[in-house]
Amino acid sequence: MTITELQTHCPECRSTLIDDIHSGEKICSGCGLVAMEQMSDYGPESRASSPEDKMKTTRASGQTTYSQHDLGIRTEIAIGTKDFSGRTISSDVANQMYNLRKWQTRIRVASPRERRLANILSKIGETCQALSLPRNVTESASMIYRNFEGQAEAKGKSVACMSAATIYMACKQCDVVRSLDEICASTGSTKDEKMNVKLTAKYYRMLV
Repeated sequence: MTITELQTHCPECRSTLIDDIHSGEKICSGCGLVAMEQMSDYGPESRASSPEDKMKTTRASGQTTYSQHDLGIRTEIAIGTKDFSGRTISSDVANQMYNLRKWQTRIRVASPRERRLANILSKIGETCQALSLPRNVTESASMIYRNFEGQAEAKGKSVACMSAATIYMACKQCDVVRSLDEICASTGSTKDEKMNVKLTAKYYRMLV
């Protein structure tokens, strides 16, 4: 906050200054002098009544998260048919935006290691959501895999079983009761359930 913003009296007539929040100006109540323009808004971003409305009107991104391979700090090209002013974009511009989004996705997960990380973190998120697990379990499972991912043993592992193993370990760390069978069944894998449980148990022992 600047010194000008802290002023409460007019520099000309010493009358009280009034903040006009709509115009962003600090105006003298006596002579009408505009003492400051384009004041910073330190108030809340919106008057949203629900978390969903707040997300729609927020001006800044959310907190970082281990559950996304880029920690949730990426900038995305939005999908839509209108520009920032509300005007409908042409088909040529829409095709250009589509191609840019496609290349953005390819570049973001360019290496095999990034693709593996993105696939497993995505499966961890889907499985935790299917099990209605709390957010701290998802974050813990994601961090567990991130710590393991740099090792040579991380290559060639089943996405579903590795995800289940990290979630099982995270549940133990967060004191959330879930069986290995229950977690494996929620991964959506079409392979033999007993084989999945056996392989998940093997991966879990590797993580311990």
